[in-house]
Amino acid sequence: MFDMHYDLLSVIYQCYLRMDYTYLDNWMKNYNFDNVEKVVANLYFLDKDSMKEELGDNYDEINVVEMFKISKEILQRYISLDNVILSIEGCDYINSLEELEELYNLGLRNILLVWNNANKYGSGNKGDYGLTELGKEFITKAIELGICIDLSHMNKKTFYDTIDILRKEKRSGKKVKVIASHSNCYKICPNQRNLDDEQIKALKEFDAVIGVVSYSEFVLDKRASNEQLREYYLKHLEHLKELIGISGVAIASDDMTFYRDLFGKDYGPQLFDYVSIKEDLSELLKERFTKEEIEMMLYKNANKLFWEE
Repeated sequence: MFDMHYDLLSVIYQCYLRMDYTYLDNWMKNYNFDNVEKVVANLYFLDKDSMKEELGDNYDEINVVEMFKISKEILQRYISLDNVILSIEGCDYINSLEELEELYNLGLRNILLVWNNANKYGSGNKGDYGLTELGKEFITKAIELGICIDLSHMNKKTFYDTIDILRKEKRSGKKVKVIASHSNCYKICPNQRNLDDEQIKALKEFDAVIGVVSYSEFVLDKRASNEQLREYYLKHLEHLKELIGISGVAIASDDMTFYRDLFGKDYGPQLFDYVSIKEDLSELLKERFTKEEIEMMLYKNANKLFWEE
């Protein structure tokens, strides 16, 4: 299975700060051919208050390049990076286009311009403006470098401003890679983090891949049993298939259980235990999809985007 979004680099950096790799050691047991074999490994940057809470005394020393280097170096001790896409979510603390290029040279291949908050480049789903001039330059530079543009977390203004740039760059002959790594369907679950039908259709023209999240908050907007949640998870997949075709559908865990163990906060139930997520998903998907479609969603669609150019 290819997991389109897991905050692995941030988990690693927290283990580094604590000088305790127990959580990471245990998590790595999930990473194998029979379960998760490829992943978009994400390093996130949240709003200022959240980052201060998570990093404590280290907040004043935020250096994205150094954090990225440290996390990557530690990750390489565990697994080959041949099967990993290194990602940054929330580009607030990347200070310049030169720094973006430095990160690319270090292996950065996917960016989410914003988290939920607004920043100097654009707005997440809790902000109210679109791309700033700096944001337009940043996205254009990322495309030039060959970095995949990930539209998850953007508000509608920032989303469509980014779509305009992607169209312009595509018309000029640039190769654009586009995903929404962890976004579900607003029509099925009206959470502001999810994409409405028009946004989903806008992604189709770029052969984008959308990772459907198994984190319950984005699956159903009310309390429900695991059985009900799984039924609605299938509805998200089916709706995406209807709108953009099965080749645009993939899987993202956005598994937040690390938050409970590392920060003492519970963000609600995950539909699947990460230890057996591939097996559990495969069994569930058999109810509505063919064997070929399951293989495409679990692995082939994302793999083709990143490795089979």
